[in-house]
Amino acid sequence: MRPLALLAACVVLAPLASAAEKEKAPRQHTLSEFRLGDPILGKGELSDAKGKGVVIEAWGVRCPPCIASLPKLQALSVRHRDKVLFFGAESQGHDRKAIEPVIKKAGVTFPISGGLARCPVEFNAIPRAFVFDAAGKLIFDGSPHGKGFADAVEKAAASAR
Repeated sequence: MRPLALLAACVVLAPLASAAEKEKAPRQHTLSEFRLGDPILGKGELSDAKGKGVVIEAWGVRCPPCIASLPKLQALSVRHRDKVLFFGAESQGHDRKAIEPVIKKAGVTFPISGGLARCPVEFNAIPRAFVFDAAGKLIFDGSPHGKGFADAVEKAAASAR
């Protein structure tokens, strides 16, 4: 195809691609669609979040990047204790006996559950963080080590009533 014809095809097809992308855009999720697994350590539930932001991290005992993220989450949970609730969801199926030493070493005081009983977002890698504003809208979905995570936690805290 000649360069001019290729350019013309791109100009004609670009609006169609944009329309298709809009149709395939993921729908916006809310906190009410998520449910923690059974409590393992600590007290707290998602229903306690009225007027506060929420951070849920799916993590695992045998996941070095997950364990590395725990102190960072703990520091953020202390910094925003009145505005954002933090929850850890151990997602590798370990019991309290395996989880407790990891949590203790990391200094974590936020509640830990046995995974996520309901999660509308498919994922196959941990750690995975979900940040919600005070209205329950999902504002971040990705790695707690990734760009935008800390900013999303700040935004969640700023949205608290």
